[in-house]
Amino acid sequence: MTDGPFDRRHVLAGLGTAAGAAVAGCSDLPWNDAESTATTFARTEIDPILTGSVPDVDRPAPVEPAASALEDARSRIDEVLEPVPDTVDPDDVPNGVVRESIADRRDSALEGRAETVDAPADERYRALRTTRGAREDARASATTLTGIEADRESLLAELDNERARVRSTVTERLEDVDYRGEDGNDGRLRAALLFAAFEDDLETAARRVERWDVDATTDVVDLGGEAGDLEFAVATASVWEHLFERYAEDAGARVDLEPVFADALQKSLERATDVSLPDQGEDDWLAALVDREVEQGFDQTVLWDAVRPVYRARERLQEAVDDDRLGTGLAAALRFEGAFRAFELVRERFEDGELASPESIEEIRAQRTAAVSAAESVRGDVTGPSLGADVLAETVRSLERADDTLRRRADGDPEANVTLGSEYSEYVRLEARFETLPDAVAPFRGRLLED
Repeated sequence: MTDGPFDRRHVLAGLGTAAGAAVAGCSDLPWNDAESTATTFARTEIDPILTGSVPDVDRPAPVEPAASALEDARSRIDEVLEPVPDTVDPDDVPNGVVRESIADRRDSALEGRAETVDAPADERYRALRTTRGAREDARASATTLTGIEADRESLLAELDNERARVRSTVTERLEDVDYRGEDGNDGRLRAALLFAAFEDDLETAARRVERWDVDATTDVVDLGGEAGDLEFAVATASVWEHLFERYAEDAGARVDLEPVFADALQKSLERATDVSLPDQGEDDWLAALVDREVEQGFDQTVLWDAVRPVYRARERLQEAVDDDRLGTGLAAALRFEGAFRAFELVRERFEDGELASPESIEEIRAQRTAAVSAAESVRGDVTGPSLGADVLAETVRSLERADDTLRRRADGDPEANVTLGSEYSEYVRLEARFETLPDAVAPFRGRLLED
């Protein structure tokens, strides 16, 4: 149920209404007490909400990989899976949990491999980055199987040595970033997208290697998972080595963009710091966000869902500046611009009395339709390859996930009723994100493209 460093549990510390509330689980949060008074709906009523399809928006690619890179990734998956049979016999692996893990990770690896076959040129960037997960699953499956009968001491020593090498490789790649790219508007936008994706991928790989937790008592399933993390990190470094080679080949004349990125990032941090938001440690900080009484339940949910990304993006922006990560910093800066403007729009609707716990399916359907329409209307305004286009595609994915959540809510006992306030709140937030995205992109690009 957590949402990162600013999950809903943190709200308890700053809400006067939360005094004495337990924090053992989501059901103990104060606004959930009010859900008992919210309108409930039959699961059979949910399907009509999902009228109209979500627009198809692809994530932008800053560089086009070679087909041979996908072939190499598939070869590695095949190589790693070679000792894993199509069917694992109970006679070979008596433990059902271990047997299931081997089969599931193998199947996931093969599914990921299949997605890369005959990938068109405009899909190769996404497909190549997807191979990292397929390689991870393949390695986890194979290591779990071989770890059953392997000499434990030798296997642990081998993995520990591999981890040291991988950790060194990933750390060096992150520390030796050379922010070079084409100058000019399109060149800077493309380079910002490239370096943001690179740093995000490498930082993810680094975290996986750092959280290493292997000793003589580690069971074979967890051992396989840890080996999978190493494979993921190696694959990440390999993918980006190829992508930067391709970038160097087709980017034309390149210049040092570090001063440009650093200046844009500093101005973005100043902008984020100047925005007045209450300290989350203060009493009633959530209520201090608006000029209207905040009731328990839906009011708290809709405000929290809207403001949470603002705090989170500002924190990530500061962390990126502290860590000297210009790419991830620029990405966080744009997310802050979008999240804050979206929050302002939701706050305005809330203060005008337009937002309340939904009392009919039609209200939820209309809000979802508004979010889809907003996505459609902004699709041609933010293009790429750029961070703005990436945020647009990411927000569309969030809209698809919101729909998936509703579909899951529709499953289950048809006689059971459900509340849909949280789902309605998410569509409110997403509509605001789409509507304000062009206004968020404009000042961000102005700082990045300023001479």
